[in-house]
Amino acid sequence: MNRPPFSIILVIIILLFLNCNKSDTTSVIPKIEYIGMNKFEMKQGDLNQDTLLLQFNFEDGDGDLGFGTSSTRADIFVKDSRTGNLQDSFKLPDLPPSQNDPQKGSITILVFTTCCLFPDGTPPCENPIKYPVDSLQYLITIKDKAGNESNIIHSAFVKLLCQ
Repeated sequence: MNRPPFSIILVIIILLFLNCNKSDTTSVIPKIEYIGMNKFEMKQGDLNQDTLLLQFNFEDGDGDLGFGTSSTRADIFVKDSRTGNLQDSFKLPDLPPSQNDPQKGSITILVFTTCCLFPDGTPPCENPIKYPVDSLQYLITIKDKAGNESNIIHSAFVKLLCQ
């Protein structure tokens, strides 16, 4: 019986080793994916009169999300689609140490209502009869410790009741 040459066996062992130790291809730039909201209608207001829960998934390849509770830096940013202005920012809760391994999870944030905006220049948060509703989407991003900003996700449309 003929034995295969040692070099062929060595190549097969190396190939098997490389296949068993595939590197993770998850990006170091955070990625988020919109899941949904608990409701699609809110009463307008400037004093937090109404809220909704917004949920999304996150993934970060090098696991450097979250500045920790001792930091004042925000990680999650929510903008109003009508103006592009920051409506609110949030901190991620303390996440378990990842040892540079990918982090994945789901986040639910409580978003407070905002004022209706009117095309005729009527001041925000008024309730003119000719504009009973307004609508907007929330634009959400997250940022990791290295400063990498995620993709932007759009919530479903929220109907604001101006009356």
